[in-house]
Amino acid sequence: MPLMLIVTALLHGGGVAAIVRELAISLAMAIVLVAVSYLFFNHLLPRLLASRTIHRNRDFPILLTMVLAIGSAWTAHRFGLSPALGAFVAGVLLAISPFATQIRADVQPLKTVLVTLFFAAVGMFADLGWVAEHFGLVSLLVVAILIGKAVLTTGLTWLIGLPWQFAIGTGLCLAQVGEFSFVLATVARGTPEAPGILSDTIFRAIVSATIATLIATPYLVAAAPHAAAWLRKLLGLGNVDVISAQTSQTGEGGEQLSTYHHPATIMLIGFGPAGQRVAGELLQAGERDIIVIDLNHENLHIAALYGLTTQFGDATRVEVLEHAGVSQMTTVCITLPSPPVNQQIIHLVRQLAPDATLYVRCRYHVQHWMLLAAGADVIVDEEEHVGERLAQRMLELRSNTPPSPPG
Repeated sequence: MPLMLIVTALLHGGGVAAIVRELAISLAMAIVLVAVSYLFFNHLLPRLLASRTIHRNRDFPILLTMVLAIGSAWTAHRFGLSPALGAFVAGVLLAISPFATQIRADVQPLKTVLVTLFFAAVGMFADLGWVAEHFGLVSLLVVAILIGKAVLTTGLTWLIGLPWQFAIGTGLCLAQVGEFSFVLATVARGTPEAPGILSDTIFRAIVSATIATLIATPYLVAAAPHAAAWLRKLLGLGNVDVISAQTSQTGEGGEQLSTYHHPATIMLIGFGPAGQRVAGELLQAGERDIIVIDLNHENLHIAALYGLTTQFGDATRVEVLEHAGVSQMTTVCITLPSPPVNQQIIHLVRQLAPDATLYVRCRYHVQHWMLLAAGADVIVDEEEHVGERLAQRMLELRSNTPPSPPG
């Protein structure tokens, strides 16, 4: 955002005083835009989406998200700011809303199309003939960017206290130029009617170098875990174990002492009457580390009153399960009444958390084997359970009933 404001101020030209004045005006406009957007996205929007009528309409959040993004871009343009800045503000504020995970899951197909169009448009900016003619300039710029960003990121990561091996890996992973640079470069270039602050040569060089660093990124990410070991070997400092997300140590007796441990976690999908009963029993047994996923705001409010972690979203979406941390769960309990929906969730959980124990509610006995074949470990059959309870109650009452006198 600061870079966008600076570029916008520089586009107006003039001396230092004029640029500072334009920057101050742009900053004030941006503050007003962010403040108004924050109030709308964090106070009005949650109440709107939480209404009983709207939250049942699965298409409304998608349409609302698109309207808000376009509306923010239009508002920023009316304020004299870049439309990209308005869309960016909308995205940031939507990302911190309680509906962010579900919105991301719902717009995923649209996101794929838009990202494809974005990078296709970026690719059309590239001119291979121009790159061939200015290969030295582009190569020098790419090397300067990769080395400069890698060194800066590595140094900052090390300064905040992380191990130097991890800092080197982080520097390589973040050595590329971000995609937002295309937006900044395009705004700074201006239009034929209103030329900007970048010449055509500099604009082409920036775009070409950015594309090259993005192409190099997968290879840098793949090399990052091994970079520390290579550097240590190159400097003759001996071998070093490749750093991993989960480190371990070995004790004197040969046992493995884990230094990174995930506590046993339970995921409860659905918090209707059945889910609330399950949560109550677990809480009485001392289980506190429970996360609840549901699409009903009233159920999530009840779960919050229980003191449980809640996640608004549809558990049939991979993004919702991943955001809730299903891969770290040891136990997953599905209490939803719909067998087809449960079957779909079972397949997803088995893909994301194959070692988790899966408890599933089965409403009809005929669906029992379908859920078992899908991958459920424990199935509670409602019809079978009801039959057992009815028989138990009948036997209890009959055992307490005195025999009828002979007629």
